Amino acid sequence: MNILMLSHGYPPVISGVTLVVQKVAREMVRRGHEVTVVTASDRGPAYQDEDQGVRLMRVHSTPNPFWSEGRLPILSYDKLKEIVADVEPDIINTHDSALLSMHLHRLEHEKCHVPEVLTCHYLPRFVTYYVHLGNVVERVVEDIAWEVTMRMINGFDHVIFPTRTQQQAFIEEGLEKPSTVISNGLDISHYSPRDHLEKDIEVRYALPPGPRILFVGRLAKDKKIDVLIRAMPPIWSAHRGHLIVVGRGDDRQQLTELAESLGLQDCVHFLGFVPEEDLPGLYRQSDIFAIASDVEVQSIPTLQAAATGLPIVAANAAALPELVENNTNGYLVPAGDPGAFAVALQKILNRSELAARFGQASLEIARRHAEEYTFHAYEELYRAYSLNNSAHC
Repeated sequence: MNILMLSHGYPPVISGVTLVVQKVAREMVRRGHEVTVVTASDRGPAYQDEDQGVRLMRVHSTPNPFWSEGRLPILSYDKLKEIVADVEPDIINTHDSALLSMHLHRLEHEKCHVPEVLTCHYLPRFVTYYVHLGNVVERVVEDIAWEVTMRMINGFDHVIFPTRTQQQAFIEEGLEKPSTVISNGLDISHYSPRDHLEKDIEVRYALPPGPRILFVGRLAKDKKIDVLIRAMPPIWSAHRGHLIVVGRGDDRQQLTELAESLGLQDCVHFLGFVPEEDLPGLYRQSDIFAIASDVEVQSIPTLQAAATGLPIVAANAAALPELVENNTNGYLVPAGDPGAFAVALQKILNRSELAARFGQASLEIARRHAEEYTFHAYEELYRAYSLNNSAHC
């Protein structure tokens, strides 16, 4: 089977979406399929590359005003049509929610219609984090974003959502096309508890002594890391607990200044980018995972934390309740409420037996998201549409 995938980015650009695209593409190649990925050039000018058998067509890109590392692909409708004609795919799967998908959904195929599947990693509410014109205007912007998104998404043959929460939101907004829930998945053998702790990780990253609360993700407005920082004063005062922030992004300076203004420079630690091979060790060296974002369509770091057996404190918003069951493997708290986060964190820090019980429950939840299920579901969907299309061409 010949598979064409579209994505706004691909490693070395790191985000939840780029990593999902990469692992699905690599696995499809491992299973004997041909895979081409069209994505933004991480350098600016267009070039072609290969990644473990995956053909990469990195198209011309321009700086992204909202995310300096994630450049925006610049590709004309005619150029995309030319690429599709050259690749001759049996199926096209786009993971992009902007320009690439807008071109794709109106693409006219020369011979037989090629099935077009959209994997949606996006909620229109996300755009309001980058509009600062007041609540009324932001609601109008979100409404417009929903209208544009639904018009585009209903142009595809099938839609994949990582969670049922996201799928239901789109159904309520008027989704007309068939849809499937496929978790982004995780290598739960890689992210798992160990009988021993990697002391070299502790030393190399100069992890502070005492309880450690971990956050992993982009340092961006939609992640609401400021809420976690504002929750730390009572944790620092009562437990000498530390917030470990892993990731890079445009908001680092602002977040650093916030921690300093609250007198928390000794308990909030920014580790920056951490390579994949070190991440499991950092989870295992932590006591709790915390996430305050209220626009997560799944959250790979939360999955990683669950697979490592950590208790989790998360915002009761978007799809996080599918990974965090309140009072089962952690606590769900009101979004944007630092006080509620502080209370929940202290409950876990005060009771080691509760932390252990939550951690065991996290492992059970993570097992439902083993990436073998993800790969099988993608391949079966691709195969079904490809075979059906062949029968009618």
